[in-house]
Amino acid sequence: MIAYVNILVLPFLWHEKEVKMAKTSDLLIEKLTHDISVGTLLPGDQLEEAELSKRFGVSRTPIREAIRSMVDCGLLETRPRKGAIVRVLDAKELLDLFEVAAELEGMACRLAATSLTDTHAEAIQQALTDCISSAESGDIDRYSQANLDFHSTIHSASGNQWLIAQLRQIQIHINAYRSIPYEVRGRLSASTEEHREICEAVLSGNGTLASELMRDHMMLQGNRLPSVIKFLSARQARR
Repeated sequence: MIAYVNILVLPFLWHEKEVKMAKTSDLLIEKLTHDISVGTLLPGDQLEEAELSKRFGVSRTPIREAIRSMVDCGLLETRPRKGAIVRVLDAKELLDLFEVAAELEGMACRLAATSLTDTHAEAIQQALTDCISSAESGDIDRYSQANLDFHSTIHSASGNQWLIAQLRQIQIHINAYRSIPYEVRGRLSASTEEHREICEAVLSGNGTLASELMRDHMMLQGNRLPSVIKFLSARQARR
């Protein structure tokens, strides 16, 4: 009878193990995607299974599952003798993404300006304040996060969940490239001033102007793509 019960329970235990592994790999995907999104992991960076296993305190099996899923969705790629690395987009792919992002970001500004609530207005103003303070201190890492927060508050203020979801997906691919130009002298102050103008247009309810300013802001970043790609190529060559 005992052996019979164990045989019945065994499939359930295996299923429970598979579910736990799936949840672990999902959490790993979420964490690694965040690292890529905020620039902690840059395009071309290699992902070492042993290092990830030690960092997250898990076996290599869910790590391999997470890596396979991220390769399938285009965030990672595999190269001979290097394993998995953060996928490096070419100039055409990046320009295409920035063009789409510029239009969608402009749309978010227009919608936000015409349906702004006090709560969203305060969030946008606070995000701008964070951009200003981090730019004044010259803290590039802090500014990179403040920049993302500024854009995200405008996305939320648009009230369009489909738009927000599309922007979130695009940001995963372009955010790592957005922070690199901040190394250029004077870029932090210029970016902050662009944010200030966008903020003023949104808060004043001028959706058309806010949309135009945001599109220009995004494409100005896009126009720096050749230097960004050159930076990444030199970085990989040193490794």
